[in-house]
Amino acid sequence: MSSIRTITLNDGVEIPVLAFGTGTAQAWTDTSSVVRLALQKGYRHFDCAWHYKNGVYTGEALKNSGIPREEIFITCKIGSFDDDPVKFDTREFVDVVLNDLQVEFIDLLVLHADILVGSITQAWKAMEEIKKEGLAHSIGVSNFSTKSLEEILSICEIKPSINQIEFHPYSLSTYLPTLLPLCNKYDIKIAVYSSLMSLVRHRGGPVDEAVERICHERGMKETGGQVLLRWAQQITDGIVIITTNKPDRMEEQILPFLDDKSDDRLCQKHLDEISVAGAQRPFRFWGTNWPYFMKGEGGIKACPEDATHRNKPGLNGGRGW
Repeated sequence: MSSIRTITLNDGVEIPVLAFGTGTAQAWTDTSSVVRLALQKGYRHFDCAWHYKNGVYTGEALKNSGIPREEIFITCKIGSFDDDPVKFDTREFVDVVLNDLQVEFIDLLVLHADILVGSITQAWKAMEEIKKEGLAHSIGVSNFSTKSLEEILSICEIKPSINQIEFHPYSLSTYLPTLLPLCNKYDIKIAVYSSLMSLVRHRGGPVDEAVERICHERGMKETGGQVLLRWAQQITDGIVIITTNKPDRMEEQILPFLDDKSDDRLCQKHLDEISVAGAQRPFRFWGTNWPYFMKGEGGIKACPEDATHRNKPGLNGGRGW
């Protein structure tokens, strides 16, 4: 089986460019079977979070897989959407996720969002101590705005290695003015989630036409989803996170990132066409209502009214997910 390509983070940690996410539809569920299936399909990087409340199942599936720990890369985000951010304690969350996942260290430990951690600088200093102790090999952030990331960079001894954000053609223009240049300056990789947003929640937009045309120009060798996944990884030179419980989707979405497919990259013309199409209708899905990730970033204030929302207050015990 061909392996998934890797890149190197700013701290020297090597990370697979594709991760299987245990959130979204997998959150708050028994993930044992879907993680086992993902392992069978060749996935070796798993994106977890305390908030998903399924770490015990994920950890058990990974432990019982027979695959050596050194061949599995675990990203885990910490933070609670149900508690007062002022009470955030990095150490407590780390102890819980290590126990749930049944591991001695996390390959990449991530603060789930700036709105969850109270004092950003205190939370980051605690993250640095966790890394020094070897409980995390790399540390990063998720859903951090330019302002919040600058706050860390002004005091940090160890730079964040990634910023995990909602990233798709319609959100690109949100980050172009300040966030992407800042991450590039400090070699902070972008980890991409919701890269298929134009297919899943915003069909009929200008990106659809561009992707369909590119699929034809590339000889219909790939699906529109594969083209969008390639676009996201190449634009950021980062990590792409996908999730599905369908075996055929797992096979489809891993294919662009295998070593033996590295020559099938999108040309600059096709990358630009998708980016230009996305700029015609900018929006972020997860950041504009509750819980208001990255407030104010890029001047985006509201999603289009036709976007299908699940993140409404009152759902799932008030979490809105």
